[in-house]
Amino acid sequence: MSSIHVLDESTAGQIAAGEVIERPAGVLKELLENAVDAGATAVHIDIEGAGRELIRVNDNGRGMDEQDLKLSVLRHATSKITRFADLASLHTFGFRGEALYSVAAVSQMRITSCMQNGAGHCLEIHGGKEIALRPAPSIQGTTVEIRELFYNVPARLKFLKSDSYERACLLKVIEESALANLNVGYHVTVNGREVYHLPVETGAFNEAVINRARYIMGPEVADSLVFKEFDELGLQLFLTPADKLVHVRDLQYTFVNRRPIDSKTIKQAIYKAYQNARGQNSHPAFLIYMTLPPAAFDVNIHPQKRDVRFEDEHAVFYTLMKDAGETIFSNGRPVEVTAPQVTIDLPQPAKPAAEKLFTPIPAQRTSERTISESVAFTPKATPNTFALKKTPITLQQELFEQQTPNTPEDNGGVEVFNQAAVPVKQEPHWYHGPYHYLGQLQRSYLLFENPQGLVLIDQHAAQERVLFEHYLDLFEKQQVQVQKLLFPVHVDLAPSNIESLLSWKDWLKQSGFEIEPFSARTILVKTMPNVVRFKEDDMKAFIVSLAAVVGDPSKSTDTLKRKMIAMLACKRAIKAHDALTAQEAEALLENMKKCKDGMHCPHGRPVLAQLGIEEIGKLFGR
Repeated sequence: MSSIHVLDESTAGQIAAGEVIERPAGVLKELLENAVDAGATAVHIDIEGAGRELIRVNDNGRGMDEQDLKLSVLRHATSKITRFADLASLHTFGFRGEALYSVAAVSQMRITSCMQNGAGHCLEIHGGKEIALRPAPSIQGTTVEIRELFYNVPARLKFLKSDSYERACLLKVIEESALANLNVGYHVTVNGREVYHLPVETGAFNEAVINRARYIMGPEVADSLVFKEFDELGLQLFLTPADKLVHVRDLQYTFVNRRPIDSKTIKQAIYKAYQNARGQNSHPAFLIYMTLPPAAFDVNIHPQKRDVRFEDEHAVFYTLMKDAGETIFSNGRPVEVTAPQVTIDLPQPAKPAAEKLFTPIPAQRTSERTISESVAFTPKATPNTFALKKTPITLQQELFEQQTPNTPEDNGGVEVFNQAAVPVKQEPHWYHGPYHYLGQLQRSYLLFENPQGLVLIDQHAAQERVLFEHYLDLFEKQQVQVQKLLFPVHVDLAPSNIESLLSWKDWLKQSGFEIEPFSARTILVKTMPNVVRFKEDDMKAFIVSLAAVVGDPSKSTDTLKRKMIAMLACKRAIKAHDALTAQEAEALLENMKKCKDGMHCPHGRPVLAQLGIEEIGKLFGR
């Protein structure tokens, strides 16, 4: 008896659906592509239960008659191609005829459609089986309702993430579609609440892109983008200037013939263009639009058509790298639109003229550490204003004598937070004293003389490390005190980022940040750790950065904790161009000695560099 048999249509359909539909966002992507291919200029999207309960997409496109409606749900039924050679001239998103067939196999689907001046029809399918075909109102366009997704494939439901994460994925699909199709208006509701109402963008392409990007990337990032157009590859580039880089990677969008794609070739080319102007944890935000002949790239290498293969990967890489560099460092300019714009003077790429002279000293970890920080609040400041000013860092001897926090009255109105120090038995390996403070270089680097020569310390990176280890110690010992804000802070975010942040809501509350949704684009921050005491603007900037970091729920809490604490330290540390007194500089050096890794900031950059006396002598021919 043969052990080989042909699967029944129902089983085959459910297996095939797994190749195209991984999660609710995959369903929505296919439905939006069908709506755009149908010529829609208005799309209404309703989502309930993170897409498991309902995904409804209504468009005003061409619609279908009764015959096309019945054919549309059959496998490999498509209006886009008739033979394989047609792929070389394809200008639509869908073409394989698998989307509706796959979705229908794992859901309860209802499609209502009507062509202009035609009769409307409604087709209902449950688990791949036709339930009913009946007349419907004659309203041009198509409405697809997907209910009870994966109801007949419970194993698939187990692998879905939290509702917040799935909603974030759904909204990300909508945001990509909206940035790709400026001539389409989008109205989006989630659980009955309006999230997006994006009108059709008209006028010049670059202005339309910026107008829409304001809703999705935020006005600060969108308005900073510089634009330049190139004939090669049909490139239209919107890039952040070198002095406006961000700390997250999720503000990067690439479209080839309006199709959102992921391409390592393109990302590597962009990062290569920024290589002389980008710090280790700074990233460009960008919108890249490419227009290519359909035969010049292949989107058929993956069932979800997310990855592409270019006909000439090397040509794409070098062309994009060259054009991106020209946009960033040459004559690219922010797009002038109706909102007030600020002209940005772009710095030239840094030239490593003396990179061999300043060699970071390798760090050696010690088992002891201490940290201190003194802060003073402005008079009559209310808790929600976060009015903060830095005061001189207390002398080392005074720091180590403190065992408990002092009251403001004990310190002349200055509230001092110190941690008891463990006596240090041995100096760290990098420390070669005594050190004599010389001054600041451009208010960014601290200059010290020691027996070996000249020592340069990056003041921001140094205090960042000191604060990082202090905060990490408090969090690990669960000694973080929480401050309730008199008035919650409102933080505006893209809806997809809000959902990502809410997926970590309980964990954030344990870390001192209690948040809750206020509207589709705003969250409220109700508490914060007492140790950080942000200004309101710093709090908003921190939450925006955090929302982009927490997007993946598979991250361990330890990884997220370290990233969050590193961001806290970065926001609170002194900045480049801040003036420091000799007393503050010397105290910072002493605190560096007590760190486990006093020679690297939390992001891995070196904190200190030594220029030896012999190297100095060589500069003068001695």
